[in-house]
Amino acid sequence: MEFLQNPIIMWFIIGAALFILEFIIPGVIVLFFGVGAWVTAILTWAFDLNFALQLTVFITTSVLSLIFLRSILLNKLYKTPDGEQKDFDEEFVGEIGESITEIDPKNEGKVEFKGTHWKARADVQIESKTKVKIIRKDGLTLVVEPA
Repeated sequence: MEFLQNPIIMWFIIGAALFILEFIIPGVIVLFFGVGAWVTAILTWAFDLNFALQLTVFITTSVLSLIFLRSILLNKLYKTPDGEQKDFDEEFVGEIGESITEIDPKNEGKVEFKGTHWKARADVQIESKTKVKIIRKDGLTLVVEPA
């Protein structure tokens, strides 16, 4: 377990974990912190940085890559076949998911969409295991109706 005390390996493992976490948490944000961790691992290997510098490199590269590269990546990911840019939230509208729990106008439920569980609400009663159509996205909550 001595290799876990090596900061280069630790930054690499943190980066890999953050890349995997990006698949679980929607939003294309965590990915850039994974990039920051891997850049930190490479620079620590090349220049033997102390912990304070490692932390500075991680925060700086993560935030700068998030600011400058996120919009470029979203533009590439969410273009329609005709080349038009699709709004990130519009990507969900009209898509079909499946309710995991019961949803009613008074209580939010859960919906599975693109392999991720989302909070959902509806204006009508929806039973569990029902196909639902996404009407819109409010933050991290999907507004749905029976499909």
